[in-house]
Amino acid sequence: MSFIKTFKDGIKYMEIWPEDPILGSIFTEGRVKYIMRLGKYLLPPFIMFLIVWNFIMGGGLKGVEFFYTLKSNWPVTLCCVLFLLVLPLQGYYWFGKRASVKLNKKQKLYYEDLCKKLQKEPLLDPVMMDFAVTVKEGLDKFGRDILKTL
Repeated sequence: MSFIKTFKDGIKYMEIWPEDPILGSIFTEGRVKYIMRLGKYLLPPFIMFLIVWNFIMGGGLKGVEFFYTLKSNWPVTLCCVLFLLVLPLQGYYWFGKRASVKLNKKQKLYYEDLCKKLQKEPLLDPVMMDFAVTVKEGLDKFGRDILKTL
């Protein structure tokens, strides 16, 4: 599986995964999805804070030229900013890897049972992406009652 395909699958899997308290207590996807959404709003202001902090700590408000200021602290700030920009990519990569994990026995039995209720043919070797799609369809069609047997 290629690196780019893993990211694309991760984005798709994150969008498909249903948000429900019952699923959140069993699977980690709900918590990671929440952190990813929170990071989307918190990271840009924090990155701007790092850049402004670099400018102020380098003497930017004391009459020192801007370019001179950035030369002294720029490598550390650049490393911090790059680290913060890579964090969401790590989350998408985790979702992509998680989407291709095969189901364990209990999950596979639940998946097959849910496919029978939805009147669709279950796959022979389902992965978590198939599980998420089926659970989302079941939630849309039957409501939260289907999760009680999970």
